[in-house]
Amino acid sequence: MERYEFTCPDCRRSFTVTPSMREAALTSGCPVCARSVTGSHFVPPAPSA
Repeated sequence: MERYEFTCPDCRRSFTVTPSMREAALTSGCPVCARSVTGSHFVPPAPSA
């Protein structure tokens, strides 16, 4: 399953999210502080060695 690394620009919390969690955050904001976020706050995780 595809995953993204999310870092909130306001509260600075970071965690891994699924595509559905990403869509929810884009609609409702950061799940910790509710700040609005954009797609640029989500990046694919670095490939593992």
